[in-house]
Amino acid sequence: MKKIVIILVLFIIGAAASYYFYFKPKADNIANKLEMVTVEKGSVHKEISSSGTINPRNVVDVGTQVSGIIEKIFVDYNDEVKEGQLIATLDTYLLDEEVKQTKSNVEAAKAKLRIAKLNYNRNKELHKEGYISQTELEEYELNLATAQSSYDSAVASYNKAKRNFGYAKITSPVHGTIIAKEVEVGQTVAASFSTPTLFKIAEDLTKMQIETSVSEADIGMIKSGMPVTFTVDAYPSDTFKGTIGQIRLNPATESNVVVYTVIITIDNEDKKLLPGMTAFVNISVDKKDGVLVIPKSALQFKLPLDLRYLIEGDAPKNLKYDEAVVYELQGEKIVPKIIVTGLSDDSTIEVLGGLEQGEEIISEYVASGKKKGSSQRPPMM
Repeated sequence: MKKIVIILVLFIIGAAASYYFYFKPKADNIANKLEMVTVEKGSVHKEISSSGTINPRNVVDVGTQVSGIIEKIFVDYNDEVKEGQLIATLDTYLLDEEVKQTKSNVEAAKAKLRIAKLNYNRNKELHKEGYISQTELEEYELNLATAQSSYDSAVASYNKAKRNFGYAKITSPVHGTIIAKEVEVGQTVAASFSTPTLFKIAEDLTKMQIETSVSEADIGMIKSGMPVTFTVDAYPSDTFKGTIGQIRLNPATESNVVVYTVIITIDNEDKKLLPGMTAFVNISVDKKDGVLVIPKSALQFKLPLDLRYLIEGDAPKNLKYDEAVVYELQGEKIVPKIIVTGLSDDSTIEVLGGLEQGEEIISEYVASGKKKGSSQRPPMM
């Protein structure tokens, strides 16, 4: 029995020694393995990132309403054109012949109409004198109406032929820049079923736009007039500016996510930005300066399992949507604390309540015991 007591005493002494030499030093030295941050005033800038394509605000497809062979082209890619400027012509031989033929038809119909009028007027007088019947007069009246209809039809065909002849001269409908040329001299274009596109003219390349997609989760934060910054691969060191111009209400689904097209208007006075470039966009939706901030990493702080005993009490549960938990070091204990959060960006979050300026909270556990320094602190005002 004495041996059992002695063994039990030795076990208790050993357990106490183990706690003192193993656990106690960890508690004493835990501060050396914690990255601390100070609650300070700084800025929070909420942005939505996306990408899109730079395009002219208005691109006009220039075609032809008549078929024919391209006879001459007066412009090339990147040429500046003015409204009404001649840019191409079609071969006009067939069109000219059609004008001549329809003009002859008009003259013939006009002659028949004159004869029909004379016959009607003459027989109308004979009808008054009783020399012809009403039925005979009505036949002359029908002949006059038919002649008038034929004449009107011939005139319409003539006017159409003249208009088609005019369509052989293809002019620019707007001031702009030629960005596509789909035909060459000698090529035949057919306009029987649809109008073929001969040129694409971008109207005013100094005014461009970006078409980008924003998910339904973020679209509620975007309003017309918001500032935008963006970059392009062609000029990686330059940052360009734009403005939200339009939020289109026609949704689309991309990878099972509902997205909306957002139009960003941009100025391109130096014409550095070219149609088709990919723009990497940051939309500034909110910004606060001079508010209490902490790094978002502090909200993900966790201790290894073998050190969880240092946390005093259980972590708070059933938090509200604007609440979070941070941890403070108080002596040898780590104490959880509920805070109220506000605006956040990629790395920083605003503190609305639960912490005061100058307080220190735990940002990270450093297993090696070598702290990272002040790199985790929020930006100073």
